[in-house]
Amino acid sequence: MIRDRIQESPALRKLFGRKMTIFAMGIISLYMLLFGWITLMQGVNWVGVKSGAFDFRQGESLFGAMLPERTLDRVGASNEPGFGIRSEPTKRMEQVGFYLRNLNKMFEEIDEGPGTGGGTEARSMEDIRESVSFAERRVVDLPVDEIRALYERTQLVLDRQAGYRKLRDALPQMTIAIEKLVEFRAEFEAAEEGTEEWEIAGEEVALTLDELLILVDEYGEGSPEGDVLAGLDLGLLEEAMDAAFDFSPMDPIYDAGLVERLNDAVEAAGPGIDGAVAGTLDELEPMLAELYPMPGGVGGVIYRLRMMLGTDQQGRSILLRGLYSAKIAIQVGVVVSVIAVLFGSLIGAAAGYFGGFLDHMVIWLYSTFSSIPYLVLLVVLAFMFTGSIFEGSLVPLYVAFSLTFWIGPCRVTRGEALKLRSLDYVQAAQALGASNWRILTRHIIPNTSHLIFINMSLLFIGAIKGEVVLTFLGLGLKEGASWGIMINQSKSEVVSGFFWQIGAATFFMFVLVLAFNVLTDALQDAFDPKHVG
Repeated sequence: MIRDRIQESPALRKLFGRKMTIFAMGIISLYMLLFGWITLMQGVNWVGVKSGAFDFRQGESLFGAMLPERTLDRVGASNEPGFGIRSEPTKRMEQVGFYLRNLNKMFEEIDEGPGTGGGTEARSMEDIRESVSFAERRVVDLPVDEIRALYERTQLVLDRQAGYRKLRDALPQMTIAIEKLVEFRAEFEAAEEGTEEWEIAGEEVALTLDELLILVDEYGEGSPEGDVLAGLDLGLLEEAMDAAFDFSPMDPIYDAGLVERLNDAVEAAGPGIDGAVAGTLDELEPMLAELYPMPGGVGGVIYRLRMMLGTDQQGRSILLRGLYSAKIAIQVGVVVSVIAVLFGSLIGAAAGYFGGFLDHMVIWLYSTFSSIPYLVLLVVLAFMFTGSIFEGSLVPLYVAFSLTFWIGPCRVTRGEALKLRSLDYVQAAQALGASNWRILTRHIIPNTSHLIFINMSLLFIGAIKGEVVLTFLGLGLKEGASWGIMINQSKSEVVSGFFWQIGAATFFMFVLVLAFNVLTDALQDAFDPKHVG
């Protein structure tokens, strides 16, 4: 039936004859299904909460995974990359530290006893565990003593890592001491033996050797196994130091070759210490997996989906926020395009058909609005709601876009109506006594339907981009999830080289806008009489 209908219509044949159009319609259908699913779940959950029967916001229900409240859940550490990609070591250490600090809070609350947790009564153990869990990823289900034992093992590794970091900080000090030693030796050799300058330079050499040997000795106490610097025999430098302090310096004052080998060992020790630090990180991550095991079952599937595109600065799921933002964008696009196109098409068709005073009024109205810079007008209209009960909601966007987007449909529909009213079938209807309303609704407006479709698609795109821009500027949606909010919040992340959030928001918006651009061109080619062949 549908296939026969398409074959009989030249416009539909042309519309569905392009593979790119079919592909674009498939992409749009997926976005619309997502919009419908989220809207349906919000409605069902509202009924469940009001009736007290259920609440999808609690637990691991798949039905509640896309609710707006769940997009605000913290699901992990800050700025975790997606697709299982590992961060660079420093960032990984920050992420491991985040989880361990949360466990420490749990132990502190348990140790403090009743009256903690921000209330007058002690929280239950289940509530305490829940407070340090992240969505479906919870603390391991073991007795507290066993969890504490696992946690203390991580602290031992952290202490060892802190020691390595301290050693790493000592290496630059050794390098500076070696440079000073070479400089003082040059002064010593340039001075005449027995003079005051000669004695001062010799003493400086002795003091610098003392400083250097102390640094190397302290380094050797906590150095990793097999470290070249710690195994270097510096006995000759100790002898040179003692001789210089006794004002009977050796000749030469110290072994320059040994100092060069020491300098080479200092330079080689850096990567070794970095490797030791990375080794402790490799020890910590399996321990963390024991403390915070990955969930299984439905909860595990939901959690892995949450983490697919990583987390933002607040540890929230980028994927869920990006998908829910698509719902917001489509909602704005549908509401604005329907209102603006219906209003603009109706008054444009009426102005073109009736002419006279009504036509002059409509022309004056859209000419006035068109003379105002588009973005400035949107900002002013959105800013008017600041301080009202609608501030931060989508209502200011609906009003701002609807009051500006009707101009295009009105203008093109008016021009089409001017042409249609002079055609034979309209004049025949007038001669037969048909009312103006009947002619307008049965002959004028239906024959401008191709313009309605095209303008609705164009305004849908414009509303989405306008919502993102105004929200990014702080004049649109204030809370929740939106592509504009995501792009705004990713500014600090981009500076630090984290592009997952801005990349996800841009990708989701790009795909939807591109699909509608392709569909708009196809609609124009298929239904515009100037293009239909």
